[in-house]
Amino acid sequence: MADIGERLILLEQHVHRAITLIETLRGDNARLSEERVALAERVEALTHEVAALREREQALARLEAEHRRLRDEREALLGHVEGMLKELARIEGAAGGLR
Repeated sequence: MADIGERLILLEQHVHRAITLIETLRGDNARLSEERVALAERVEALTHEVAALREREQALARLEAEHRRLRDEREALLGHVEGMLKELARIEGAAGGLR
């Protein structure tokens, strides 16, 4: 009889331990579910932020290309102006020699 009573006490202990573990697991599961939702929202926000940053990067690349193009155009125009000034100086020098 004592063996059956001991086994019953042991079984009760295991049942209580199982109940405690189930409650712990439910609490952990609820916490993890909330964290998963929060993380999903954070991932979505970061995805939108990355998309915005990519658009900004593309816009900056276009602006840099436009800046380079305008700088090259400016250099070409300055070269033309310098050539015209030299030609004007040559013409004025030749006209001055005729006076």
